[in-house]
Amino acid sequence: MMEQSSTAGTATGAEALPKLSAAAMSYAETVRKISRTTLERLGVGSGTVFFPDLHRESEALLFPYRAAGEVLNWKAAAFPVKAFTSKKGGKLQFWNIERAIGSGTVFITEGEMDAASLVEAGIPVEQVISVPNGARSRTSDASAELRGYGYVEEALRNGLNRTKRFIFCGDNDDPGRALRADLVRLFGAARFHYVDWPEGCKDANEVLRTYGPSALHDLVTQGARPWPVEGLYRLEDLPEPPPLTLWHPGFSEWESKVHLAPRTLSVVTGHPGHGKTTLFMQIWYQICKQYGLAAAIASFETRAKPHHRRTLRQLHAGKFESAMTEKEIRAADAWINDRFFWVLHPEQRPSLEWFLEMAEVAVIRHGARIIQVDPWNRLEAARGPGESETEHIGRSLRTLHAFAHDLNCHVQVLAHPSKMDATRKGKAPELEDISGSKNWDNMVDQGFVVHRPKFVDENGRNTEAEFYQRKSRFEELGYPCKLKMSFDLKTGRYHSADYPAHAGCNKMPVEK
Repeated sequence: MMEQSSTAGTATGAEALPKLSAAAMSYAETVRKISRTTLERLGVGSGTVFFPDLHRESEALLFPYRAAGEVLNWKAAAFPVKAFTSKKGGKLQFWNIERAIGSGTVFITEGEMDAASLVEAGIPVEQVISVPNGARSRTSDASAELRGYGYVEEALRNGLNRTKRFIFCGDNDDPGRALRADLVRLFGAARFHYVDWPEGCKDANEVLRTYGPSALHDLVTQGARPWPVEGLYRLEDLPEPPPLTLWHPGFSEWESKVHLAPRTLSVVTGHPGHGKTTLFMQIWYQICKQYGLAAAIASFETRAKPHHRRTLRQLHAGKFESAMTEKEIRAADAWINDRFFWVLHPEQRPSLEWFLEMAEVAVIRHGARIIQVDPWNRLEAARGPGESETEHIGRSLRTLHAFAHDLNCHVQVLAHPSKMDATRKGKAPELEDISGSKNWDNMVDQGFVVHRPKFVDENGRNTEAEFYQRKSRFEELGYPCKLKMSFDLKTGRYHSADYPAHAGCNKMPVEK
């Protein structure tokens, strides 16, 4: 199974790991407070393994992953330094799942050592499993988050779906809470329970070492809380949500004034021709470039070729398309093909339902984290019987918000304002000015306005613009503010105009 020499023994054969060495047993008992009896019941061995993170070999505890009596994978936990590795090409599955299938109650941990701690505390061996790869931090790779739980679906198909109660005993940190939220969705809230560890303890093994086996047993068997479902809750019943993953929009001068995030819904408005499409194409380009994200754009008024292509090429190269070399064009196009997708209806008659189907494909198949529809009024409305426009928009926005939350992406809608009266003509619109409904102001997480006070002045073409964040539901996303922008005609790029460094970009001669 392993081709590595070891003072603790060499792993050979398909069903056995090297026996526990004296050093391994000493570490487990004195540092981790886990007995030889527990480790032997779980089939744990020890050996010397190469750890890429350490750039060297180390003694390690070896946890076998079995199916039908055969070891298909193993996880190695180094000691005395902390590091982990596993068998190259090993099967991804819950640890100890073979024994747990059919149990009425199953305890889930983030690591094999925590699972062994529960067994040490008296939890039956056949009731304990561990996820195979720990909790993942929220990253830019949406596809990994969405596709990384195939082993859960396989276990459910193989009989884990008969379990009546799942008790999550994961780590008390942000990645642990994110894993918990994902498992709730996979297992269902009705059967899901969770444990909060005492102050100062991050996981089950820390509780075992700090308070002893009896305290750990009582906590996970008597202190587990049911996951709340819709209804009335006490504050202590509410689990800590995973934190927002913040994306800086790429203008360093904005500092903490504006952020964007997945699981949220935003709207952008502005008078036609004032640059909202161009500015947000640049913002999404900068975010995709910085965080390695992908975006799907439903563009019904601006064509992907040549207009969006030209904008993205110029952003990538930092110069006008006409000044780009063939090599620069090829490099830009390769990046665009990797990071941007366009949603185009074959008959030019897109509906909200059709758009969401395409958006789901973009998220799941291609890992898109940004979904934009531009503009809203080109989606064909499918109102219910007797449904007003305001009711239809409210229902649609709820659907879009649920989509953003469930698929962990940001959904943005560009929407035109209605015609403003004479007293406000030429002024920047409010969110409630968007055509159709005040729900554009009430129901979104963020609302933006792009406005150009003047197009031409005495010096020629005026490229000044104003960017407003009219609404920010969460303080992490920033606060209502007005930011001055200017469009550099030499590079086809917006700059912040609040600082002298970009003062020269404000005004350019009128193009003949």
